Amino acid sequence: MDQVEEIKQKIDIVELISEYVPLKRAGRNFKGLCPFHGEKTPSFMVNPELQIYKCFGCGEGGDAYSFVQKMEGMDFSEALKSLADRVGVKLESYRPSQGEEIKEKLIKVNTLAADAYHFLLTKHKAGKKALEYVKERGLSDEAIKRFKIGYAPDEWEFLSKFLVKKKGYVIDDLRRGGLIVEGRGYDRFRDRIMFPLANARGQIVGFAGRVLPPSSAEASEGQGGAKYVNTPETEIYHKSELLYGFDVTRGEIKKAGWVVVVEGELDMIASFQAGVKNVVAIKGSALTLGQVELLRRVCGEIVLALDADVAGDAAARRGIEIADKNGLMVKMVKLLGAKDPGELAIQNPGEWKKVVEEAIPVYDFYIESAVSRHGLSVVGKKKIGLELVPIWGKISDEIVKGHYVKKLAETLGVDEQAVWGEVSKIPDFAKALSDKQDEQTKKTRRDVVEEYVVGLALRVNRVNQLIGEPVNQFFKLPFWRKVLDQFSSFKPQIPVNELINKLPSELKEKVQMLMLVEDGLDEEKIDREWEKALGELEQLDVRERIGAGEGEDLARLTKRLAELTRGK
Repeated sequence: MDQVEEIKQKIDIVELISEYVPLKRAGRNFKGLCPFHGEKTPSFMVNPELQIYKCFGCGEGGDAYSFVQKMEGMDFSEALKSLADRVGVKLESYRPSQGEEIKEKLIKVNTLAADAYHFLLTKHKAGKKALEYVKERGLSDEAIKRFKIGYAPDEWEFLSKFLVKKKGYVIDDLRRGGLIVEGRGYDRFRDRIMFPLANARGQIVGFAGRVLPPSSAEASEGQGGAKYVNTPETEIYHKSELLYGFDVTRGEIKKAGWVVVVEGELDMIASFQAGVKNVVAIKGSALTLGQVELLRRVCGEIVLALDADVAGDAAARRGIEIADKNGLMVKMVKLLGAKDPGELAIQNPGEWKKVVEEAIPVYDFYIESAVSRHGLSVVGKKKIGLELVPIWGKISDEIVKGHYVKKLAETLGVDEQAVWGEVSKIPDFAKALSDKQDEQTKKTRRDVVEEYVVGLALRVNRVNQLIGEPVNQFFKLPFWRKVLDQFSSFKPQIPVNELINKLPSELKEKVQMLMLVEDGLDEEKIDREWEKALGELEQLDVRERIGAGEGEDLARLTKRLAELTRGK
């Protein structure tokens, strides 16, 4: 047995998954709300015998490795190391792939860069001006250390010289890590406050570099550059999947059950300092699917505190729609008398906490914003309707949708049915696509029955009967015939999990999923359900033979069909 399999067998997958989502026993399985998509009715099943999970809502499934990879954003090598540590296995035989080795090297390069930048800001005279500026912005020594804020000096090759000449890396490592400018060979970050960007596990994968305010002389000469320079997309940094500060505040978010989302690194750190520690920052005003998935695993509510006018920002509205479709409640902070969350959090921490606590549901915010901008004249009402009806049409929860249709009608002083009439005109592209996909994946009756009989045999320990005559003769589909042939070649007396694990890989996954079905059968019902399932399978066989007609005793088959349909 190799170490990958050894670790998998030692892991208690129910215990592992229970750290992320509550599970309850459901027969021989465990059941809970899926951590990978928003749902109100549990469809996520875990089987401790096979050490697998499956969500029958979104389709996600796999083993302990795939679960940790998905939940923590790890690659296989990282998941392996994490689970090996968990069960006390010292890795010896596993060798990471070339891609995994490259990612590991890029993380080390970025970590060394962060260390160097942090040293320059906090310990070197080159960073004195930058340190003064950071403290003027209200950041404490503790925050500077906690978030490893640094300074990139105003030199073309500081980092490349440090990492290549002193640390033994090559220029290509820096290029792949986004630390030097492509094709130019000089440092990407120069004379900037540096904010290391870490993934959910605290590994530094990139940087955001904020320009220092130019001196009066520099300003008159037009110097200063872009306010922010960020690491470009690399093998380890993907902007759409990163939440600044999440590695530090994840526990606070999980404990609170909700998260404040701000628009920049300084805003996030200022909020953290002010005592609102369940906070993260995004780039720009739009939440992405990757960011929503990270947050949905630890909380159920997002409080947006963004600089942008969300009501008029199409990208921000799309992000809110993504959060809604993933089951998250979204609220909005109303900033009054402050330029941005960071300014308010630094100048008046108590007021910052208050406005966060007073955040209102985003759809209430949309109504307030639209009324304030358009007014309630006839023309204004029309503009409000044109702006809000498409948003209302995409609300995923029908109860929430109904509430806000009524509220919008009351605000506009019109009949509720008038608003419903406009909402009904919005094409539901998601539903149309879903219906089309359902049509494409529709199973035949034989598909359904053969799959059910095999699954039931496995779950109620009837494999001997399944592979014996005449039952095995009723199976016609190539996939299930192969499965039965494999079962016949094994010793059916062995435990079901061993029986399934002996299957070839092209058969195993689909068969494994059958063990995750919740039957709700007690001992008294098992025999009756088994006979009913076999009867339906035989009915299919008899009907097909009657339909074929040739060389068959039609009178005998017709009589047998009548017996089966009467339940005899």
